[in-house]
Amino acid sequence: MPAGNIREVERVDDEYIPADACPICPKCLKPCHPFQNYCDSCDSNEVINPLASYMPFVRIRFNVGMFCKLWRRICFDENVTTVLRLFYLIIVTLGAPILTIVGLPLLLLGRISEPKLRYVTILTFWIIALIILMMLLYLNLFNGAISSVNIN
Repeated sequence: MPAGNIREVERVDDEYIPADACPICPKCLKPCHPFQNYCDSCDSNEVINPLASYMPFVRIRFNVGMFCKLWRRICFDENVTTVLRLFYLIIVTLGAPILTIVGLPLLLLGRISEPKLRYVTILTFWIIALIILMMLLYLNLFNGAISSVNIN
């Protein structure tokens, strides 16, 4: 229970906000439209509209933004140690596995400068993905066939 009388506490007054005030992006400090959820100038994942984190389809970018920041630190930040990179990769893998599944091959492909070698690498990734998919389908069908056999 708070000390003192609650009725004596002053009410917050919003009259000090001018009528022509508009919100600004917390990253680039650019003025934005009041109904805008995210900044279109710097593509920041910080919300401008405080209700954006509660909206079902608008909050996807807000919720995944942390993993995207970690992914950028893994790929492009030179000041991050190898231990921190591995830690960030574990967190991204646990939180957003599709980012690791798609992003890691794209990161490796982006570092290959020769076009012919890049083509061979893409072809190899597709072959490996198809082999894994076929193995999963085979094991699923094989396990399903064994479980459907009745042993009396």
